[in-house]
Amino acid sequence: MATPRLSGAGESEHFAAAFCAANAVADIACLLLRCARGLDDAAIRSAVERLRPLAQGRDIAFLIEDRVDLVPVVGTDGVHLSLPVAYDEARRRLGSDMVVGVACSTRDDAITVAENGADYVAFGGFDDRSPAAATIDLAEWWSEIMTVPCVAAGCASARDAARLTVAGADFIALGAAAWPALADTLRDIALAVLTPS
Repeated sequence: MATPRLSGAGESEHFAAAFCAANAVADIACLLLRCARGLDDAAIRSAVERLRPLAQGRDIAFLIEDRVDLVPVVGTDGVHLSLPVAYDEARRRLGSDMVVGVACSTRDDAITVAENGADYVAFGGFDDRSPAAATIDLAEWWSEIMTVPCVAAGCASARDAARLTVAGADFIALGAAAWPALADTLRDIALAVLTPS
């Protein structure tokens, strides 16, 4: 689950409430904090201090987007990188014990970071209202040939989640479009996709 872009520390209360409500209705594997460009470190630290215990206290991985420098300082479980070219430096700085996941838009990038030790690859955009055709194609291809987990983004409804599940995604990332009614969206997904028929 990826937050909308944090633009101020005060938003962390809204994110915390939505996350707690969502966690009550669905099994969440990861919470990714995404921050607006230029947001000062103090605001990011404040948001992490509010959200990290809610995730980690429930054995849910808590990642931050792109801010490799803050991971050891604020105590997240790792980083999600929006650019594959940043992988080698992030892994060098964080070591093998921290999660390093990478958003990839091409097969070559996905294979390269996976072969170099990425913990997961992600396809699609967290701000997409529904999965792009390229996201579905990449998830289908990936699930047939690779063992490194695949996260597919562009999900704001049970229909989207079903499409991504059928495509073979190991994890489905709900992004900004799902947050206005996050718990309801997750409940619908759980009923439609995760409940055995």
